[in-house]
Amino acid sequence: MIEPHLPNLIAEIRRIAAIAKGEIGVGALHLESRRGFTVNDDQMFPPGSAVKVPLALAVLDRVDRGEISLDDMVEVLPMEMNPMAPGGLGEQFVRPGIALSVYNHIEGMITRSCNTSTDVCFRIAGGADRIAAWMAGIGLVDFQVSRTMRYALAVMHDLPLPPEGVSMQEVLQNATPEILDARNNPNARFRHEERDHCRPSAMIEVMRRIAEASDGVSKLGRRTMLDIMEREVHSDLRARARLPHGVKLAGKTGSGAGTATNSGLVTLPEGRGTLALALFVKSSRADMATRNSVIADVARVVVDYYLITTYPKVVAPSADSGVSGYPCSV
Repeated sequence: MIEPHLPNLIAEIRRIAAIAKGEIGVGALHLESRRGFTVNDDQMFPPGSAVKVPLALAVLDRVDRGEISLDDMVEVLPMEMNPMAPGGLGEQFVRPGIALSVYNHIEGMITRSCNTSTDVCFRIAGGADRIAAWMAGIGLVDFQVSRTMRYALAVMHDLPLPPEGVSMQEVLQNATPEILDARNNPNARFRHEERDHCRPSAMIEVMRRIAEASDGVSKLGRRTMLDIMEREVHSDLRARARLPHGVKLAGKTGSGAGTATNSGLVTLPEGRGTLALALFVKSSRADMATRNSVIADVARVVVDYYLITTYPKVVAPSADSGVSGYPCSV
């Protein structure tokens, strides 16, 4: 399908993104029509905590295989206690002795971006080698999930990895404000570290598989992920912030030094279908509030484009509605 106005959309995305003083990555795919586009898909972007989405899928794969149950209780190891997620276990508790079900660890990891539950899920999934093998086995390419949050936090805050048995919660509880504000440090080692990256198209592929329960994602995986992602809270400051009334997002954000991301599945109103969306800012010298604003504005302009260029589902009007039905002219 020829999209004569797509160059205008991409130009507007680049105009909006310029205030981030960094690089933008965008992917979008309308699942019903397969109309889509990317911006800077030749680059790899740090997804930040959005790596937790394929990590959750790797855990759910073990559930599908009958190796574990969503109801199994899993204790948090002392060294897995990680801070930096408001509402996460590492912020709520200071002493060991926490156990949650597998489902609730996934819930906290996605909805609150709990870094503690993330490292528990990393362990449940079998560690880096098994996660990599699972992703390769289902053909998820150009996406790396290889580092625990414990490691990522040490890198982001320019700190050495603590010895085994010492948690990042302990390391950071007395850190200076400069260390704690690593996300806004323009010279942080985190922005240059070779670590988990993905292309916008790879994140779109993850979202497509969730929406369609295909290619390595089961119906249980789809139902679980959509249910949890709809309750995720951090998108409220990013992609969800400027969406029109009636447009819903099941999403996941990610953050880091110079980075901000938001990916998910947008339900368009009036039967227009589902839009997979992946938004990335990297190497930004703007503060987090500015990065959040860029993500919000880009999300809105992309969603508006698909709202305008996608026909609503034909619904017969009631006899007394005074509406002649679709199609119509204005």
